[in-house]
Amino acid sequence: MKKQLLNLCFVAVALAMYVATYATPVAPVRTMEIPAATDANGAAAPAMDGVAEPVYGEVQSTEIFNPTGWDGESDFTAVFQVCYDPTYLYLFANITDDVDHSYEWNVGNSWEFDNLEVFLMLDTNTVTTSYGPTTVQLRVCRNLDSVETAGRAPRADYVYYMEGAAAGGWLTEVAIPWTAVLADGAVPEDMMDYINTGISIGFDFAGADSDNSDGDAAVGNRDVQSAWDSDDPSDADDRTEDLAWNNTSVFGYVTLATYDALGTVTENTMAAYPNPATDEITFDVEGNVSIEIYSITGSLVMVANTATVDISSLNSGMYIAEFNGQSARFAVK
Repeated sequence: MKKQLLNLCFVAVALAMYVATYATPVAPVRTMEIPAATDANGAAAPAMDGVAEPVYGEVQSTEIFNPTGWDGESDFTAVFQVCYDPTYLYLFANITDDVDHSYEWNVGNSWEFDNLEVFLMLDTNTVTTSYGPTTVQLRVCRNLDSVETAGRAPRADYVYYMEGAAAGGWLTEVAIPWTAVLADGAVPEDMMDYINTGISIGFDFAGADSDNSDGDAAVGNRDVQSAWDSDDPSDADDRTEDLAWNNTSVFGYVTLATYDALGTVTENTMAAYPNPATDEITFDVEGNVSIEIYSITGSLVMVANTATVDISSLNSGMYIAEFNGQSARFAVK
């Protein structure tokens, strides 16, 4: 009997853990498409110089949490823009903040000082509410020369700009390597599994403001927060805390706009079959051929001299074939 009760207890605990881990996510309040950092007109990836180039997407606003500590827009606001390429997610953030309370390395708790955070979860289809192997929380602190929380990538892999005393507040621009959020051991090319697929990626952005209310520069006093996606859209009057730091179900969703580093290849003018392909693909061409096959990032990966091409060595993903002014976009499974 005792053994049965003990087994029932284990089952109850396991069920509770399962529900806590795989509960249905809250529907995202906000969604957006992140534009590609290069386009058919030759626009380049943004330079990390504190200037928001046109290749960035629209300015995104954030909502205030813990409004009891907020004295209005001149006290604290946080807006941002993003774009991407297969190597980086580019972020430009502009924060209005009338009091500079910056974190110093290894002094106090960084999240209690002026900072912003980016949350990413690549595999949103898992519906897990806790962090997984492709989920990350990244923190940028005002006046630091590097990210404070770097995820799975070394800090040296980030490209970084900080202006901690910009007019009326501070701004930062940072190129976040996708390896920071990919699973341990991943390489940059693995990000192609998430590009040109149309799948949703969990995303959130949060800002935090400390006005140093106790006068001790070494102690954080976070007064107010803001977030891109609202945790509980059904309770607009009780937004007292942003829970993205431990709950992926409150992330918003983003998709990545179609990425084509070649830019000029915009239409399929050469038939290719089967498409998607696994081991071989045949192009509808005749005579002596020299078909150049490019990865979606613009790297030449193969040159074929026959209409039927062995592609078994290619990784899964999107490719572009070119021959005699014709082109074909195809997928490898």
